[in-house]
Amino acid sequence: METATKSSKKIPEEQINSVSNLFSLLSHPLRIKILWWLKKKKSLNVHELQKELNISQSNVSQHLSILRTNKLVTEERKGKEVYYSLTASKKISKVLASALHLIGYQLAINSELLSTYAEITSFWT
Repeated sequence: METATKSSKKIPEEQINSVSNLFSLLSHPLRIKILWWLKKKKSLNVHELQKELNISQSNVSQHLSILRTNKLVTEERKGKEVYYSLTASKKISKVLASALHLIGYQLAINSELLSTYAEITSFWT
């Protein structure tokens, strides 16, 4: 009887919207790559990210702006340069590692893809 009560509770609409917004933010491959590089290097400026991602400075800046507006990255001015870092590195890593873990189940049939998944997952955990 207790499980029926728990399952009948509704998830607040605000939480559903927040989760949906987070997944929307993480839906672009370049934003995932930016988060990955910021986790790896701790702090990078636009030029460093541009070099690592091999995309235009304006493209990097647009994605950083989205991540910053949504409080996934912070900025710190050092002289003339602005350096970006993850706001909650461990929490972001857990979300991305969980997503990769879920994908791993889907890739389990193909051992080559599974080994690639294992390498990526080890980075985020």
